[in-house]
Amino acid sequence: MVDAGFPPVPRPEPTTRGWGRYPVHGLLFDFGDTLVEEGPFLPGRSPLIGGVAETLPLLEGRYRLGLVSNTQGAVRSEVAQALDALGIGRFFSMVLTSSDIGWRKPHPIIFEAAVASLGTPPERTVMVGNSLSNDVAGAKACGMRTVHFRWSPRYPHSPADEEERPTLVIDDFVELPYALERLEAFPSPAPRVREGGEVENDL
Repeated sequence: MVDAGFPPVPRPEPTTRGWGRYPVHGLLFDFGDTLVEEGPFLPGRSPLIGGVAETLPLLEGRYRLGLVSNTQGAVRSEVAQALDALGIGRFFSMVLTSSDIGWRKPHPIIFEAAVASLGTPPERTVMVGNSLSNDVAGAKACGMRTVHFRWSPRYPHSPADEEERPTLVIDDFVELPYALERLEAFPSPAPRVREGGEVENDL
């Protein structure tokens, strides 16, 4: 785990109180290549990314967990069924997809809807995802702190600009509880002001 743009920091021992200055109450996760591997799966092998099954129980009860995902037609009920089939559905209090809302990440509308559904304010919510352009930039625009899970070579590991710079970076999912402890020392970014007027559905 590292601060984005800074040297690695010592891994703190997890506590029940965290660092405390800027508490985290809710977590939003991406789905593909954040919780499950995208692409072909080997028979008999779980598509869950290593560390996910072991880490989610450590987060249960401390945070409200939700999922927000771009999909190619799959709606929340189908994604929820997939989570249940993988044995992790019980950890998530809400699921929202771009097919449900009509907007794809990184548009702020899908993040605003996800935060409202989760029931935690943006400044107390953290987005965890593998995509700097979709997950990090989109969530930052809504005033959320972000954790970039940069394990996959299929996605850029370095931000293209300041909007894509995450609050913290992890290379292994099991680092997430420690990253969340560390995040409580960082204030949320200021949300980006959206221009007024009508906008069209992006699907």
